[in-house]
Amino acid sequence: MELTIHPSAAAFLSSAEGPLLREEALHNLILGIAAQVRDGHAFGDEAPYFLTVGLGRELFAAAIRTPPFPLILASPGGHRGAIEALVDHLATADPHLPGVNGPLPAATAFTDLWQKRRAVRAHIAMRTRIYELRSVVPPAGVPGTMRPAREEDLPLLADWASAFHAEAAPHDPPPDPQAMVERFLESGTLVVWDHQGPVSMAGSSRRSARGATVSLVYTPPVCRGRGYASACVAALSQLLLDRGCAFCTLYTDLANPTSNEIYRRIGYRPLADCAVYRFEPEPRGEPLAPPRR
Repeated sequence: MELTIHPSAAAFLSSAEGPLLREEALHNLILGIAAQVRDGHAFGDEAPYFLTVGLGRELFAAAIRTPPFPLILASPGGHRGAIEALVDHLATADPHLPGVNGPLPAATAFTDLWQKRRAVRAHIAMRTRIYELRSVVPPAGVPGTMRPAREEDLPLLADWASAFHAEAAPHDPPPDPQAMVERFLESGTLVVWDHQGPVSMAGSSRRSARGATVSLVYTPPVCRGRGYASACVAALSQLLLDRGCAFCTLYTDLANPTSNEIYRRIGYRPLADCAVYRFEPEPRGEPLAPPRR
């Protein structure tokens, strides 16, 4: 078993993309982020890194990090020895790693091993679920229509993007909301549900070989409970399928039962549970605590 440090996102994808595509929907995050870096997108001031662990052409684990964000982990087959190889390397290469994001078994295994190597506390900052859709069930009776977001929508949608981040990813460094919306606009897949004006938005900026991920789903509180988000996500998902995607994926926060239910109603099916673990330095003199599950 060999750990490889890849010099670029392109080199990482050349090595890992084929094996990861065997479960493309499950690995949408690591594939999509690597593709964005390959195509020139920067997530922070520090350089990203790309790792694989394998034997010959067999891939046992893959990991990428775009600082300041946590490590993104994939472990096809759940090979604990490969995860241990990543931990051994990162304990020296990135000793102040802030966390790990991945399918629950792999992320938990990494966290258990990391705590044995580093003096950190660990807790689950967010439990998420990956959903996959291949056929849309449009909601009935929702007033309004989907339309592409326009330049004149930018100030409003930037405010919504900021509110989305505060609700959906409060532990992550805050993005520049205007730059985020502009990036979605450039991709051509930022839409709003319009009912006498914008009432909800959804976007897709992350692609893999056959799929696209829906994200940035936000409805302001005053407009919630009327089906706008369901209608907006259903319409965007259909647009992505019409444009040639075989499937769409999205992540939900398991602490929000409402969003999990509405996505199931429009055709999304649960695929896998994931977790974002956060690491914090252990106060001196205290024993290491096991991760809270």
